[in-house]
Amino acid sequence: MPNQSSEQQPLSSSSSQQHPSLSAPLTSWSSSPSYSHYYNSSTLGTDFSVLSKNPLLNRIGLEPLKRITLITASASFWGFILGGVIGSRQSGMQYLAENAHRLPKTTEGWYFYHKKKNYRMIYGALSKGAVYSAKTGIMVALFEALEASADFYRGGADLFNSVAAGLASGGIFSVANKLPRQSSKHAIMLGAGYGLISGSLQDLSSFLKGTPVWYLPQSLKERSLALKMPTSVESE
Repeated sequence: MPNQSSEQQPLSSSSSQQHPSLSAPLTSWSSSPSYSHYYNSSTLGTDFSVLSKNPLLNRIGLEPLKRITLITASASFWGFILGGVIGSRQSGMQYLAENAHRLPKTTEGWYFYHKKKNYRMIYGALSKGAVYSAKTGIMVALFEALEASADFYRGGADLFNSVAAGLASGGIFSVANKLPRQSSKHAIMLGAGYGLISGSLQDLSSFLKGTPVWYLPQSLKERSLALKMPTSVESE
């Protein structure tokens, strides 16, 4: 009897290895047909631990967590550059206005005048750049997180998730900054437009890479698959 039980254990473990989808059920959504038959079922789980292995959640060739980190860092960097330029210019103009009535009259005085002005401009650039970097990073991270959450919930990435994330981000930005109604409309429309453009470009990239886009006609889906079959199917 002990021998039989010991022989049954490796069999059960091997069966779980051959059928990993038993521990990770497939996701599906009624309005976006699942493309699980194009991929290995082991990469389409709902468990967060295998989220990065789902090819249907990739955008611009990056996994969700890596994409959020990279895009947020890039947006924060450019926000810092933009804020630095604006802050430096504003600090320089403010210094000129504050000292317009007491301009130096000696060479030494002009030297310290410009030296102090440069210090004020550097400080203004760093402080304003940090503020712009934080605000830009938070908004971009919010948009990317909402977009990735919608992708994960619906089981695939498409432009509708991007538009929804843009609408939600614009609404949250309007509420957080207490914008008036007209400005809130512009913020929400801007977010939706950004989501539409970015989502459309990402769907086009997916189509050209051989990933079917669910809302396209069947003929275009087959043409997309003919461009490049997914690696999981080719390996089989």
